[in-house]
Amino acid sequence: MSSILRLHRDQRGSISFATVFALLLLTMLLGMVINTGRQIDSKARLQNAADATTYSGGVVIARGMNTLAFSNHMICEMLALTAFFREARDRHAEPLIPEILAAWDRIGPVLEESGFEKFERLGRAIPGKTPLEQDMVTTYGNWMAASSEIVLPVFEEILNQEMIPDFQRQVALATPLLAQTAAAEIGGRHTGTPSQRDLPRGPVIGVLWRTTVDPVGGVSEEVRTSLPAVDPQIEVEYAAQARAARDRLARHYLSLWNRVMMRPFDEEAKMSQFGSLWRSFTCGQLDQLLGEHHSRNLPHVLRRFDSGSGTNAGLELDYMFVGVTYRGKVVPAAPNLFADSLVADNQAFAQGMLFVPRPRTVSYWTDVYGVQHAIRQHVPQHWDLWNQNWSFQLVPATAPTVGLILSEPPLTPFAAGAESLQLPNLGGADPADLRRVTTH
Repeated sequence: MSSILRLHRDQRGSISFATVFALLLLTMLLGMVINTGRQIDSKARLQNAADATTYSGGVVIARGMNTLAFSNHMICEMLALTAFFREARDRHAEPLIPEILAAWDRIGPVLEESGFEKFERLGRAIPGKTPLEQDMVTTYGNWMAASSEIVLPVFEEILNQEMIPDFQRQVALATPLLAQTAAAEIGGRHTGTPSQRDLPRGPVIGVLWRTTVDPVGGVSEEVRTSLPAVDPQIEVEYAAQARAARDRLARHYLSLWNRVMMRPFDEEAKMSQFGSLWRSFTCGQLDQLLGEHHSRNLPHVLRRFDSGSGTNAGLELDYMFVGVTYRGKVVPAAPNLFADSLVADNQAFAQGMLFVPRPRTVSYWTDVYGVQHAIRQHVPQHWDLWNQNWSFQLVPATAPTVGLILSEPPLTPFAAGAESLQLPNLGGADPADLRRVTTH
């Protein structure tokens, strides 16, 4: 009996049992911390991938818009140059110059006998000046005629074959696919070097979506292109707008060419009036050329907002894009103890907008009263396809179709393995609720 009582009072080794349970509890807590940390890290990485995917794909679309704007200017300058070199070929102005200079030669003696010293000097100078001006006109005409023989057939062929509008159509066709390729590539690069535990999750899949719930470059491109630009030779209701803008800018470019090329005649050979005559004939050549291409070589223009939709609805439809990244669920440590109750695989999303930026402040200057004034960039602000400053930036994810986009499988040629993803049913989700699960 005494030995049993001693055993009851003996506490040696009791700490071992407490230590075992404590270590077991700490191990479970450590597993919980590791799993929570891996989930948070995966979410942050996937969100970074979504931001980069959206921005990368959007930048490609912005570059496509700038390419269309650049080629629009190219159409107008090609028309101006063709008119310019047609006059260089035809030389309508030159036959009129000898008669004009002969009139100056006839008036020279009259001025010389006028009795006014200034006019007398002018009369004596005229006979020596008129041959020089005639030589200038002849030399310029020969130079331009020789240049015309080389370049005019090329310009005429470019216009007759409508090479620039064909190039624009290819840009409008290829840009969405390039944007989707960029989104997929950047998303995949955010996979990094996965550990052995993460290999079953597969790579990060990046997809750029339109707010019409169709991937950029998807089936809706045939009806409404991702680039908010239209070809007026196909959608004829835009033809008058495109023609008016093209003709106006072509005349502007011709004026710039004439200003530069006629400067010697405007400053040094005014008596011949060659500058004025050349301008008149080149303008006539341009008018004839524009008539020949009345319904051809029309520049692309921006798509108008749908009738009845407000500005915000139009911006949401044509200028907003949603990037989504997908990856399989995080494989938990100690899966027998910690199971992921979510059925859906991991997703993250971000929204971006195509826009023309406002001038940014680049510096300040201080007046004599010590007041600072902002110096802003001199950049075009007009929102059209003549502006080559289109850009893209991330914006708050406010599109009402985000839930539908997250519920749709990303079946694009660049989303390998997407068919096995388990996606949530968020079609009826409130956009306000979705904004609570994103950092944007």
